[in-house]
Amino acid sequence: MIPYATILTQPYGYRSSDVASYRERIIQEVSQTDCEWILWNCSMSIAHRGARASIPMPPHIPAHVVCICMNGSPLYWRKAWLLAALARWNDRLPAARFLPYDLLPVDPSLTMHLHAAHNPPYQKELEYILPILSATRMRESAASPEGTLSFKPSRQPAVSILMSIHNMKDTLGWSIRSVLAQSAENWELLIGDDGSEDESMEEACTIQDGRIRVMSQSRNRGKAIMMNRLLAEAKGHYILELDGDDWLAPETVALLSDALDKNPEGRVATGRYGCWERTRQLGPLWRRNADSGKLYTEWSPSFNRSHEHGHPLVPRMYRKSSLIAIGGWWNREDRFGRIFEDIDLTARLLKHSSPVRVDALLYHRVIYGSSTSQRNRSLFEAWYQETMQG
Repeated sequence: MIPYATILTQPYGYRSSDVASYRERIIQEVSQTDCEWILWNCSMSIAHRGARASIPMPPHIPAHVVCICMNGSPLYWRKAWLLAALARWNDRLPAARFLPYDLLPVDPSLTMHLHAAHNPPYQKELEYILPILSATRMRESAASPEGTLSFKPSRQPAVSILMSIHNMKDTLGWSIRSVLAQSAENWELLIGDDGSEDESMEEACTIQDGRIRVMSQSRNRGKAIMMNRLLAEAKGHYILELDGDDWLAPETVALLSDALDKNPEGRVATGRYGCWERTRQLGPLWRRNADSGKLYTEWSPSFNRSHEHGHPLVPRMYRKSSLIAIGGWWNREDRFGRIFEDIDLTARLLKHSSPVRVDALLYHRVIYGSSTSQRNRSLFEAWYQETMQG
């Protein structure tokens, strides 16, 4: 007789409702079995859906172990512990398929590790997801019994992270979570809701942390308008942009601010970024490692124009004084004022200099067809003629 039950429910989707629904289906399925152990083999759920081969359990499992991993991927779960963990889980993920990794015990002694010749089929994705999961789970374990944390806003944060959002309730939570996972803690996060018609505002207010401030405007006026409003509220020496459907690597704030500290003449610091593609079924899928900083090493407007549809500098940490000196973002609400605002700002800021580059992957950019940047790619030539040469 097999000493475990196998979960058959498959993950689907990237929306918070998709993750919540997946969790409920797993709870229902696990609750219906009498086995002490559950096989939840998430490493098979993507590339090897048909490869439901039996994976032998270890012959001797210490009584305190609640999870058994193979090559770092959770495999077997003690039923009682898994149900309790699922019941109290209420966080944000980039996709439902990463749920098992967010349930891994914070205490490493509770996990038994096995090794095999194969690796998880999406190991590259896990390389960028797991550090955020680990950092924020450790953060939660340090919370008080009431579930609150002691982080308070600094009178003078080193970095102000600015995020303008519009109808981003399904991705915003993971973006915020990546900020909370930063190794450097002297930051503030300013979220501006630009007239959203969904529950983005409620999602922005979900996480209680004194370093996070949320503001809103009832009418959608475009990202540039909101970014200027956030800039006026920012207290940091440096300004880091973060879109509500992207996320940061844990060392982003520390490495970019350090680069500007060491280069006092630098106006902008950047690094490499990971390019992901959003899918309805599986959420963001890893595509490639990119370095837009190379395009800006020797800035010239004609060079940027020749690049297909224009390419923004990603990531972007600015020296606040430099932003103020050029007047920040353009306060335009017409159609050209709402697109390519990042390219326009970078062009004006780096007209006579190059960005300070950090050789590390610091930002994760998610591409999808319905985003503002992708829907307006064909307008780049017309935008360039009016805004850059007009």
